[in-house]
Amino acid sequence: MKIGIIGGYGHESIHAHPEAEFAWADDGYDHQSATRATSRGGRHFADMATLLREFDPTIIYIGSAYARNGTLAAAALRAGKSVVCEKPLASSPEDLLTLRTLTESTGLHIVAEYTMRWHPSVLKVREIVQSGALGRPIMVQGQKTYKFGASRPDFYRQRATFGGIIPWVASHAIDYCSWCTGLAYLSVSASHGNRAFPDYPGMEDHAALFFQMAGQIPCLITADFLRPQGAATHGDDRLRITGEKAVVEMIDHDVTLIDAAGTHHWHCPTTATCDIQRARDLVSAALGGPGLLSMAESFTVTAATLAARTAADTHAQTGRLAEIEI
Repeated sequence: MKIGIIGGYGHESIHAHPEAEFAWADDGYDHQSATRATSRGGRHFADMATLLREFDPTIIYIGSAYARNGTLAAAALRAGKSVVCEKPLASSPEDLLTLRTLTESTGLHIVAEYTMRWHPSVLKVREIVQSGALGRPIMVQGQKTYKFGASRPDFYRQRATFGGIIPWVASHAIDYCSWCTGLAYLSVSASHGNRAFPDYPGMEDHAALFFQMAGQIPCLITADFLRPQGAATHGDDRLRITGEKAVVEMIDHDVTLIDAAGTHHWHCPTTATCDIQRARDLVSAALGGPGLLSMAESFTVTAATLAARTAADTHAQTGRLAEIEI
């Protein structure tokens, strides 16, 4: 199997696939693909068109500046290639519709790289929920927070290339909150902004989203680039589901269930086996086969992120205190 990798800003989870041959190409923005090809082992081509013609990959992986992913993914589909794409699949509803239309007309598949579905701690939470240990879910909370670091690439400075913190960072939690509970999103209100990074005016450094899920279950998700530099880890991933009979909480690699019998704890580290399984599943899904993440789910989660970003941009709210008589 041949996989062509475009750009340099994706997780590139498929690189763990043990049976694949890889090649890299410039995305017209990053210009570091030759260095990556040398360091990671693989051929290099000047651009995607040359890679498509001379390498003829089975799958194209897209990982460009985030808001450019949709355009490149569409080009790959038009060229007759299945796609694994770093999130977001698209940075506008129009681009997302284009991708859906292309998959329908070509019969090809595209899948987003929501990597946390393969984290053992997320899988454990999903297993607990599906076992019925919580009873009916009543309330859901998710969190994604990262260190910003000394700097970020220049494309973070503009919405036109960055795309927003919600489609990029919050999307992981938007995915796993729904996936672990099995509940679809029905509506959303949101807020986002930039308070700490004036040199990156087109980037939000925080976002808070309030979804109503199926059954009118409330789901609160926060995302930010505000994790202190002195923190022991780069990120802090959290998920808490309150049910009628118990509460389950994930903090990074640790899962805790509190029920009538007491407290139960699992430590769930990631391993190289997890990485290989994720790579295999993503390739399988891109080729229309089974896996932990489908094309339909990739479209649904992307649509939820774009709806939440629009809600934050337009200050859409379900109610305002000023309108309540006190």
